[in-house]
Amino acid sequence: MRKCLDIQLKTTTFNDKSFPFVIENFFPNSTTQNQEFYIMFNRFRRLANFICLLAFFALSITVFGQVKENVTIKVAVVDKNLNLKNVPKLALVVQKTDDAAFAERKISTSFEGAATLLLPAGKYTVRSETPLDFEGKNFAWQQSFAVEDGKNITVELSNDNAKISAAAVAADAAPFSDSPAAAAASIPRRRISEEGELFKTLRDGVVTVEGETGSGTGFIIDPKGLILTNQHVVGKSNEVRVRFDKQTAVKARVLAEDPERDIAVLQVNLSVCQTCRVLKIAEAKPDEPTVVEGERVFAIGSPLYQDKILTSGIASKVETRAIITDVNINPGNSGGPLFNSIGEVVGLTTFGVQAEGGPGIGGVVRVEEAATALKQAREKAEPLSLPTAELMPNMPEGSFPLETIKTRMDVKKFEQKPYKDDIKNYQINYITPVFKFYTNEKERMRSLKDRNKRNKEKGAVDTVDRYRDLRNWNEYAGELRPVVDILALPEVTASGNSMLLSAITAVASQGMMSTPLNYKFKADFYQMKLMCDGKEVTPLKRNKVEFGAQMGSYYKVKTRFTYAGVYTYPFEAFEPGKCSQLQLQVFSEENIETPIITNVEPMTRERIWSDFAEYRQQAVKP
Repeated sequence: MRKCLDIQLKTTTFNDKSFPFVIENFFPNSTTQNQEFYIMFNRFRRLANFICLLAFFALSITVFGQVKENVTIKVAVVDKNLNLKNVPKLALVVQKTDDAAFAERKISTSFEGAATLLLPAGKYTVRSETPLDFEGKNFAWQQSFAVEDGKNITVELSNDNAKISAAAVAADAAPFSDSPAAAAASIPRRRISEEGELFKTLRDGVVTVEGETGSGTGFIIDPKGLILTNQHVVGKSNEVRVRFDKQTAVKARVLAEDPERDIAVLQVNLSVCQTCRVLKIAEAKPDEPTVVEGERVFAIGSPLYQDKILTSGIASKVETRAIITDVNINPGNSGGPLFNSIGEVVGLTTFGVQAEGGPGIGGVVRVEEAATALKQAREKAEPLSLPTAELMPNMPEGSFPLETIKTRMDVKKFEQKPYKDDIKNYQINYITPVFKFYTNEKERMRSLKDRNKRNKEKGAVDTVDRYRDLRNWNEYAGELRPVVDILALPEVTASGNSMLLSAITAVASQGMMSTPLNYKFKADFYQMKLMCDGKEVTPLKRNKVEFGAQMGSYYKVKTRFTYAGVYTYPFEAFEPGKCSQLQLQVFSEENIETPIITNVEPMTRERIWSDFAEYRQQAVKP
């Protein structure tokens, strides 16, 4: 613009004379001829400046009015009368032929027969998802095209590049029309978002990570089975599993951990998952960041016992190391991928902050932060063989019968002894859904029984639902799964020094006083094994739960922490007579080599088997 306004013509011809186009040549005492030329020159210069301004504003409108999309796909066919008909609402699939990790894009044409989208540079193909039925023929397209940086492209699909075949049209089929009203009438009411379309393919690159101290989500980033997740999902686990779906899980190898950035890299054997895919990691370019504020983003994770759930939102704030978003991040989402609007991974979902009265925000570690851990993982994996492809057992489908729980609760006294065992340093609990409900609800159940007794004496009507928490939705929260949990809970004892000091004080005061004891846990749980005739029964899940308890410490009260073990097993492992010897081995952190051993008593096995009687009958019904 500035160059345009500053243009000065060096010479021009006026009355067959050549004059330099310089202001200094014109003075007040110039000849009449020169004054006339000066007036004409000023008029010409104003006109030139006005034309330059118009050109500048036209260019501005062109630049700033550009749409974000760089690819336009137009679909039109010629009818029997040689009229051009735009094809509205035709479903198209776009694939990148030079990048297998690129997620295919699904779009549909507008009422005008056009579709626009934003694509990075590369080679592509576009195809019709289903053939177009038109005038007794099927029109199908598959067309190649290329996208270059900084350039817009238009791809035309027409009779010339369509594969045309005969089609049998039903008698009641509506004729094809380019009328928007007719097209709108034939369009289903449901609409699937672009994130929803991408989810259909990208979910095959997302997995569930099962650590001993928690579970979360991860995603595949390398054909050699490398998986990214959060470090806090793995924690201090002796064993980590990766679940591809409800029926397929394997053990994972931890290759690298970065606690500061909350990143861990795992490796699994992908040979057991034929549908798995490697997700594309977004790469920043000088003129195109991986994600921008206000951009639509979405996450795939496994929260609250669910499998691969889609949540979406916007990138509220993009920082150097993190992304803040309104995408809902629940427990179980941690470590999962956050995608930008074109299906590329830009971060790892890490935490959610619930706002009072609002949806809250989600915190995401940018995927660039994983570069160091990834480099370490690849170097470590290079000389190693792939991890085992042995399949891990799966959680059973369905829920525990509610009627069984009601029947077991309707007794004068619930017998707890078959579910409990005391061994050195630990309390052992064998927890079936029946015993779990009793343990959680026993105080409320007792209170309601007393209330009913009082009301009965007064002739009042019983309106209390004692089983209010037994609802079918519990199945979806994992509360009533038909499994057995074994809880190994460390016991509490007074320290030897405090017992000695208390005894000395009592003797010195002739029994008048004693020093308060200092209490602590007897052990810290490391792992456990259930052995059937010397062979380990593989648990469905392995969990270590950290918990705290307030204990007396001389004249103070302290909160002390330890780990308890909760391992989940199929109820069939406790079938009476299945194993001549069913043994439980508990290992402590103080001695990880030598276990504390106890036999699972016959009355325990019989009670567990009895609790699942109705479930077994239900399972065998056709």
